[in-house]
Amino acid sequence: MKVTLDREGKNVVRVDVELEAEKASRAYEVTCRELSQQIEIPGFRKGKAPRGIIEKRFGRDLIKKEALERLIPELLQQVIVDKNLDIITNPEIEEYKFELGEPFKLIAKFEVRPEVKLGNYKGIKVDVPQAALQEGAVERTLQQLAEQKGTLAPIESREVVKGDHVLLDFECLVDGEVVEGGRAEGLTLEVKEGQFLPGFTEQLVGKKPGEKFDVNVNFPEEYRNKNLAGKPAVFKVDLKELRQRVVPEINDELAKSYEQESLDKLKEAIQERLDEEVEAHNQQRAQKHVVDAVVAQSEVDIPDSMIEREHQLLMQHLRNEIERMGQSFEEYKQTENYGQLESSKKEEARQRVLHSLVLGAVVRAEGMGVTDEEVGPYLAQIAMQHNIPPEKYLELARDEYLMRQITEEVLTGKVVDFLVEAAEINYVPDTEAAEHVHGPACDHEQEEKPAPSAKKGKSKEAPASEPQKGEEKGEPAQALAKSGKSSEGSSKKASKEDE
Repeated sequence: MKVTLDREGKNVVRVDVELEAEKASRAYEVTCRELSQQIEIPGFRKGKAPRGIIEKRFGRDLIKKEALERLIPELLQQVIVDKNLDIITNPEIEEYKFELGEPFKLIAKFEVRPEVKLGNYKGIKVDVPQAALQEGAVERTLQQLAEQKGTLAPIESREVVKGDHVLLDFECLVDGEVVEGGRAEGLTLEVKEGQFLPGFTEQLVGKKPGEKFDVNVNFPEEYRNKNLAGKPAVFKVDLKELRQRVVPEINDELAKSYEQESLDKLKEAIQERLDEEVEAHNQQRAQKHVVDAVVAQSEVDIPDSMIEREHQLLMQHLRNEIERMGQSFEEYKQTENYGQLESSKKEEARQRVLHSLVLGAVVRAEGMGVTDEEVGPYLAQIAMQHNIPPEKYLELARDEYLMRQITEEVLTGKVVDFLVEAAEINYVPDTEAAEHVHGPACDHEQEEKPAPSAKKGKSKEAPASEPQKGEEKGEPAQALAKSGKSSEGSSKKASKEDE
């Protein structure tokens, strides 16, 4: 086999392959024999029909097509191995010629990984702004924990004020007609700005339980029910009950509700958890500063095609998230901030490709790999998340796409750990902003468990530009008006992307 390589552009390799006529004909003959095994031909044992009979039955063009589907990948794989090509895309077949009795000719193109010139990546020195707890972090967390245990209790009749909770029934009328799903009974609402529909709860202020009155609002222009979007509506409201949130005292009883012996023990647990969060945050900062420093000292000319592919991937993630929230992506593209968001995704794509290339170069320079023992905990976690029994683990392990993702994640963790451990890290005061790490430190029901083999600081955060779910709560009755249910249960989740 004769192979010629030519470079085109930054990272494109053109491959000209010429295979001897005898070897090309042999591939054709093998395909004929395989096809003869698949059919019954009168007068011949299975697999013994001569080539001429097979050609009559299937036609030469189909046999060539079948032969090429195996021959081309085999030839290109041999070229990749023999020429030690580090390809990053599937081949693009430009042309080929397959005539029996003549050499087989093939022209294909690959994109190969750009060359990275690493700078000093071992023992790199970085200053890392150090995160620290603000004064009073434990007390603020205690207050949050108390508020989580708060309950709603009816109070004596008085006028509604902001911050109250009300129990009400309503009918929603548009153009004088009750809209579909526009009735609610026993709906609990918190009286605060932006709750339910714009301007709705504000009109409850000053009313008393037992009163019946109208609330006039407009559905938002972007309301997801296009039949109601932008239209004025009248809500016939029957205010049933006034409720007030009662927050328990911060004492030993509160501590016991969080499975702690006493308030002092609860405070100790909070302090311990907050200290762990600060430590994890500082590790994340160290990782980022070290990797950024290694990248800054490296040289690589990134092809536009790599950035564009990554950009398209990020934009597809964005589309999926928008549509998951029930919004039209085409409508979202018309919003004011879409152009700026798309540009930020382009820069994000460039940074992701740059970091990936540099870290990959370190992996190759250090000869790093991944063992089955390192992959195992990640595989077990995925199986646990999807309720897959241990006896089915092997099926997961046969999923090439999944295993490639896990391997890349483990390898990324290893190379980042390697760089951080080799670096000289100097923590300095954070002059830009004091870091406040807080959260329900002892809420066992909400506590998240880390990945089995993940070290602290490996979490990947969604970009700040990622769209967040809006305050709109849906149809007047269908989304909110479940008897006795509170709208407080709605939550917004920040989207996350798998690198």
